Amino acid sequence: FRSQDQDQDQVCGSSLPFFDIWVSASWRSLGGMSLFDSLVAAVKDLKLKETESSVLDAASEVQDFLATHAAQVRRALAHFGVDGRLADGRALPASAYNDFYKWTMLPVIRAVEQGTGERVQCTFSANVRDAALNADLLASARQEPPSALFESLRAGLTELASRPFDREVFERLRADCNLPGWDDSTMTDVCGAGGAPRTLAQEVDVDAKGIRRMPTNPEDVLLQAFVGHDIKLGQDRVYIEATGPWHRVTWLETSLMQVIYENFFRSRMRQKYGCEDSIWYPKWFAAALVRCARSTCAARSSGLRGALFTGRRTGGLAFMMLQNMFIQQKFRDSSGQSLCLGTSSVTAHYWLRDAEVPADLVPAPAGTHAHELSMVLSAVLGEKDDQAGMPLSQAIGHTLYFLLSRPQGDVQDRSRSALMPMLPDTLGTVAFMKTASSLKVPSGPHKGQPLLSIIGAARQDSGSLKGFSELMQQFSFGGGMMASEIEVPQNLLDAKACGYTTFGAGGYFGDSEKAWDSEGSNISMAIKVLCVYIGGNRTAVDPVKTGDPNIGGEGKFEADGLLSAARLSALKERVKALQQAEAKLPADEVQALYQSTVEKFVAGSRKRSLEAS
Repeated sequence: FRSQDQDQDQVCGSSLPFFDIWVSASWRSLGGMSLFDSLVAAVKDLKLKETESSVLDAASEVQDFLATHAAQVRRALAHFGVDGRLADGRALPASAYNDFYKWTMLPVIRAVEQGTGERVQCTFSANVRDAALNADLLASARQEPPSALFESLRAGLTELASRPFDREVFERLRADCNLPGWDDSTMTDVCGAGGAPRTLAQEVDVDAKGIRRMPTNPEDVLLQAFVGHDIKLGQDRVYIEATGPWHRVTWLETSLMQVIYENFFRSRMRQKYGCEDSIWYPKWFAAALVRCARSTCAARSSGLRGALFTGRRTGGLAFMMLQNMFIQQKFRDSSGQSLCLGTSSVTAHYWLRDAEVPADLVPAPAGTHAHELSMVLSAVLGEKDDQAGMPLSQAIGHTLYFLLSRPQGDVQDRSRSALMPMLPDTLGTVAFMKTASSLKVPSGPHKGQPLLSIIGAARQDSGSLKGFSELMQQFSFGGGMMASEIEVPQNLLDAKACGYTTFGAGGYFGDSEKAWDSEGSNISMAIKVLCVYIGGNRTAVDPVKTGDPNIGGEGKFEADGLLSAARLSALKERVKALQQAEAKLPADEVQALYQSTVEKFVAGSRKRSLEAS
């Protein structure tokens, strides 16, 4: 696959030439059957058994894609065995299953850590929303000794902790995307020195009878699994959490979710197919890729441009690699122009490039930012929110992203406005919009302009598409709208009808059975920051996410299940008050409080940059 006079590049940290890696991986299984060969056979078998015309059409499209790009797909899948796992047993890198937004949010995280003046630690906690799976995991944990499901989780967490930071990928991304805030000092603080990479976590404590605790060394990250009572559910469950310094533990959020998901996913697939992973995985892979083809066709028909938000509830990195290639190639309008905005998977992007997959099959890194910013800042700046009577901390987080991350405080050239997204639904979109619409940009070329005027796109992430669109009109928001609650093809058509111009989707592009089967079963879960500590002490205010309510319903209330009844009750009352966003101060005092807080964190960021240089 490469001429003999070319250098033997390092591929994903290996000193082996890529061809040697391909040979060792491709012939790993019995009979020399590679994952590519098994996939091709599984697609052919699926076509023989399928009768529905739309599925057959999609399967034919997948078959043609695999035939046309056989060499490239073989190289893309070279690291993986027929069971979908890395073929040579090496550790996945820390970047695997981390979204691009983790890199773009990091400058804000560092600024808040510096501006706070004390160590900021966070606990990310998993919420498995499937009651049956929760019950299965709890029953497994309580057996003496724990049975296979809990032990599989233990093994997954241990493997996750050992993943080394792939500093080379971080440095390439910094250069390719011109990421601000990633000086060499920050790079070392996150990844470790070039010759001595950090791993994702330094402690693993899996004990059904354990309790939540802090890392032994406050600079380290701790992974935990234990049984505790959830006051919100009124019953016991298994808590799965990661705790550590914010700039280090942030890399565990989506990667931890994937470990939990894959534990359940593989257990469920073994039951469904009644065979070992190396037999069922290619069959699942083929079915998922056919669903991806159907979803891509529907997305193309909608006329919307979209981003692939993948890597947290997926059948694995092998599927992600091919999913990225297929969407980049097939998601185009009638004139051949790409409708793909990019991929959230940094690892898939660079592994495809390292496999010498052509650029026209590799989506660029893309993303927005996450509720994490608003949730952590709501705890760090709880006193400011109470003083203002509205979620001022959310506006502060968005402003810091504008000033310190990719927008660099300047979107006068409107082509740069896409660099500044808005995610307003942490405590409900109404509360955010009432707060943000009362504020003006505190500094830079946009100083004095309405804060909402510098937002390029508002991302709908809960509630209804129509309701969100109407709120944007109500507040005279002039930017675009992105829909990111895409579950079925009709959602795309509804988004188009409501005035959305872009969307972001993950499971819809293949992993989700429900996208094309109303009776299909998906594994629903989330991971959120539910505890924040400053200087080793838990903040007086705890993070909460409610999202927007569905029509005629209520939003979700995501908070720490280990809270006391009194603390949970007080938290709920506080959230209700903040959701009203009724200012307790005159408008000029709210602006002054907002501006002084932003300036404090920006000054801390500049000081840290000067010290680093």
